[in-house]
Amino acid sequence: MRITLCVASCVAGALWLFPGSVAGQEAPRLHRLALAQARELARRSSPEIAAARHALAAAAGRERQAGAWPNPTIAYSREQTSRDGESSAQDIVSLEQPLEVGGQRGARRAAAGFARSAAEARVASAAAEVDLEVARTYAAAVAAGRRAILAEEAAGAFARAVRTSEARLASGDVSGYQNRRLALEAARYSAFRLEALVARDSALRTLISLTGLADSAGTAAPFELTDTLIPAPLTLSADSLAGLALSHRPELRARRLEANAGAADARLAAAERIPTPLVSAGYKHERPAGAGSLGGFVAGISLPLALWDRRGGAVSAARAEAARRSTEVEALERQTAREVGVAFTAHQALADQLALLSAQLGSSAATALQAAEVAHREGEIGLLEWLDSVRAYQEAEASYATLWAEYIARRAALERATGATLF
Repeated sequence: MRITLCVASCVAGALWLFPGSVAGQEAPRLHRLALAQARELARRSSPEIAAARHALAAAAGRERQAGAWPNPTIAYSREQTSRDGESSAQDIVSLEQPLEVGGQRGARRAAAGFARSAAEARVASAAAEVDLEVARTYAAAVAAGRRAILAEEAAGAFARAVRTSEARLASGDVSGYQNRRLALEAARYSAFRLEALVARDSALRTLISLTGLADSAGTAAPFELTDTLIPAPLTLSADSLAGLALSHRPELRARRLEANAGAADARLAAAERIPTPLVSAGYKHERPAGAGSLGGFVAGISLPLALWDRRGGAVSAARAEAARRSTEVEALERQTAREVGVAFTAHQALADQLALLSAQLGSSAATALQAAEVAHREGEIGLLEWLDSVRAYQEAEASYATLWAEYIARRAALERATGATLF
């Protein structure tokens, strides 16, 4: 697969974006930026990944808390009575401890553990989303740079042609109409050049923003995009990629773990219907009227009676929530299979189109365009023939750059959907 990248154009755009270097000053050292580096920088600066990590820390704290035992309660009571001038009193100190005998603590720990694992998968999902966006933006910046180079070349060719035409007009070799037509085309391609430069600079700014370089104090020097991004052809079939996606896609793992957490919550709700007894043990000191003091051990147990609240609504809600999460897993599995199929089909179609264009473009096409420019300058071909040559070359090369960027975006989408490494 042929691709000619726009390193020089991207460097020029970076020089405009970072105006610390001006004419007459020593050119600053270039920062080389590969796709892997851009992704790493974006992961470090991504607020979405940071938020997912905070959610993971919160889930880990809830998991730790879910394993805690209920705290005991210490109680003190004093009873004092009197009659006919005589009094009696008793003091009781006891320690009360609830005992969860229905497996509530284990169910809480299981639900919290699944939720923590799901939060880990959400972190991976956020990182995969950032990788996808960076790959798309990187490819768009490279393609925009390539189109800017093409526009620069075309504008330069027309500028040279206008100078030649004016000289030939002065000698009477061309008509005024042909000269004006050529000047109009030169102005049109100059406008195309400006549009391409604006698009290139916008793409570079977007990439800079994603990587966090715009917020860094150490980015005064320009950079160059170094990756050619020519991935090897896919060797896996659509079914194999779908299988990878169903087993490795981070969102799907997170949904499955959340469904497991929902099932554990349903078990917890059912376990909470079992009364939790409260046992107590302590010491009692009594001073009856007209007698000495007495002391001894006291023990007790209390058991809630499920007369008014039998937790039926909570159990039904937890079971319905677990069913909803399971259904969402099934829906995401179907969506994943569809996304992989669509992305694979588009990826292969783009690969075929690029292969066809690659066979027709390259150094031979550029050489043919240069020969046409020389022939027009020497008067061997007319203006319309040369214009057709320029348009055909420009449109073909620009289409190739656009298709290539879309091809990389589709490859990144497949990587995102499957959870595999495809670059």
